[in-house]
Amino acid sequence: MHQNVKVELDKSSALELPAFETEEIDYWINKAIREFVKTRYDGLNIHSTGFEQTQKRIDDLRTLVEYDVLSAGSGVDGLGHGRYGDTTWSFDLPADYWFTLAEEVRLDVDGDNYRVGVVQCTHDEYIQKFEDPFSEHILHYGTAKPLRLFYNDSVEFVTDGNYDVDRYYLTYLKVPETVEYGAGTDCDLPEHTHDEIVNMAANMMLENIEQPRYQTHSAEVATME
Repeated sequence: MHQNVKVELDKSSALELPAFETEEIDYWINKAIREFVKTRYDGLNIHSTGFEQTQKRIDDLRTLVEYDVLSAGSGVDGLGHGRYGDTTWSFDLPADYWFTLAEEVRLDVDGDNYRVGVVQCTHDEYIQKFEDPFSEHILHYGTAKPLRLFYNDSVEFVTDGNYDVDRYYLTYLKVPETVEYGAGTDCDLPEHTHDEIVNMAANMMLENIEQPRYQTHSAEVATME
């Protein structure tokens, strides 16, 4: 990837660019990797397709997909409860967590267990949903869907106090590996994405030094799958 970045830059500038240090190329490749993942995850790309909307998008990020089964952490009171008391259960996010793909929880209702989905909830919606007598987080016919809130490095699930949340099933995109030339840390995205990442890195470098070739190269990059 280092060599290909240099080739792209030389091709774009007729060998007029200053030489970049190895650490500088590392920086731009890593920045391009992060940008690649974000645009393929949220659909902000030329085809407006996000992760798992097409087979190409699945294959772009499949090596970053992780699955974990989490138990309640210590919480704010040391007993696994979140900020809202014993009706809330707190789970620590994995250290390499970046973006959520899918999530379920396991409820403990009087010794019986049920695996259910969750209700996504923003902090400004919390009180309104918590006080809604028809909210899905209220236990009804032996099951419910707790309200889910993100807070710092943890996830909190709000219940009505009639059940516990003892497992969190999380599928997520992990933080991509930070590459470093000569250190044995390579790009952990699928190999077919490397050319696209190289082109993005070269484009960022041309923009950074305000090279006249940038606009043409940028237009070429914009057409990449």
